[in-house]
Amino acid sequence: MLRKGVPIAIATIVKKEGSGPRDVGSKVLVTADGKVFGTLGGGSFERSLIAECLKAIAEGKPKTLKYSFTGRPVEGAIDTGLICGGVLEVFIDVLKPQQRVVVFGSGRVGKPLSDILSFLGFKVVVMDPNAELLREDLYPYAEARVLTPVDEIEAKVKEVVRDGDVVLVTHGEVEIDYKAVKSALQANPKYVGLLGSRRKVAEFVKRLLAEGIPEDVIKSKFRGPIGVDIPADTPEEISISVAAEVLSILKGGTNVKTLNIVSEVLTRLKSS
Repeated sequence: MLRKGVPIAIATIVKKEGSGPRDVGSKVLVTADGKVFGTLGGGSFERSLIAECLKAIAEGKPKTLKYSFTGRPVEGAIDTGLICGGVLEVFIDVLKPQQRVVVFGSGRVGKPLSDILSFLGFKVVVMDPNAELLREDLYPYAEARVLTPVDEIEAKVKEVVRDGDVVLVTHGEVEIDYKAVKSALQANPKYVGLLGSRRKVAEFVKRLLAEGIPEDVIKSKFRGPIGVDIPADTPEEISISVAAEVLSILKGGTNVKTLNIVSEVLTRLKSS
C-alpha cells in the first residue's frame, strides 16, 4: 500500500489485563481508503478501533488507547460493551508513503535540486525532453528518469504524476514549461511550482484561466516563482531556496516568506 502512495495504520495489542479477544502482539492493518487486513476481535470493539485508526491517519500521529471488556466503566478506557472480562491497551502507529517530487527540467537548477531533494529523503523523478541530460551518472539518486519528447509532454506528465506528488517545473523554455504546468495541474498533485520570473508566472496564470483551468485549482495548486525569499543567485543556492519551500509546505511551516505571487495575480486580474 505504501508503494501505491496509500497511508496505513497498524494497531497492535501491547498490553492485556485479564481476558480479551486476542493476545499481546496481535495486529490489524487499516488503510486510508478503509481496507482492513487482519482482526483484533470483531464487533463493536473492532469498529471503534478502525475508526480510531482512520482518525490517526488523518491526523498523522500515533496514539495509544485502552479498551474495556469488563462490562463496567474503567478509567481511561473505551467501553466496548463486551464482557470478556479484561482490558486491552492498543498502540496505533501511522506509516506514510515517502513523498514523491517530480522535477521537470534537468538543467542547471534541476540537477542540484534533484540531488538536494533526494538527500532530504524524497523520492525524486526527473523528466526532460533531452536524453543526454537524463544520464544515470547525472542523477544517481533519482528514483526514475523519464524521457519526455516535446510532443508527448501532456501525456507523459499525466502518466507519471500521481495524486499528491509535488511537481517542480524548472526547464526554462516557455512553451515546454507551460505544457508541463498545465498537464501537472490536471493530475491532482499536491502542488505545481514554476521556476521563473514574476512576469512569466503572471502570464501562465492568465493562460491557465483562459484555457479552462479552474481558478480554485490555480490558487490552491499552482505556485510561482518557487522558493523562499533568501538571497539566491547560483543554481545551488536557488535549489536550496526551492527545497526549503517544499519542506515548509509539507511540514506546515508558518511565517516563511516565499516568492509565490499566484494569489496576488489572481486578485489583480479580478479587479482589472
